[in-house]
Amino acid sequence: MDKIKTIKSETEELLKKMIDKFEVELSQEEEVFHVVIKTDEEAPTVIGRHGETIRALQKILEVVLYKKFGEPVDLLVNVNDYREKQIERLEGIVKDIAERVKNESREVPLRSFSSYERKIIHEYITKNYPDLTSYSVGEGRDRQLIVAPKKEEKTSE
Repeated sequence: MDKIKTIKSETEELLKKMIDKFEVELSQEEEVFHVVIKTDEEAPTVIGRHGETIRALQKILEVVLYKKFGEPVDLLVNVNDYREKQIERLEGIVKDIAERVKNESREVPLRSFSSYERKIIHEYITKNYPDLTSYSVGEGRDRQLIVAPKKEEKTSE
């Protein structure tokens, strides 16, 4: 069974129930299948408020494909360049927060981010702010990300 063809057809079947005009492109990077949906006026319908619909679509496809293949399939669903714009937006937010943490020398909690968004923020902090750290606390909907100054390690002499 050709995974790429199956993923594309399952995506198209699901989208037909939601919108009329779209195009689906598929690529694979390592073990992750990138599903790119291109649509003009109907992008907001597929993305949803704060990306809720795109995340739900991705989750539904993962479940359908798991049932088809009998194994988990890693997907990243993108609509028009939503994910790239989302990363830019998150990086802008994190820059401001990181500067605040550095200036005030205290941790700052961030709420209401999805696991995907928290992952992007963790990676951005790690890559760009060696003097800061980030970690998540809490469970489920109450999970929040904390950006904090790194604690200085005391060396024993």
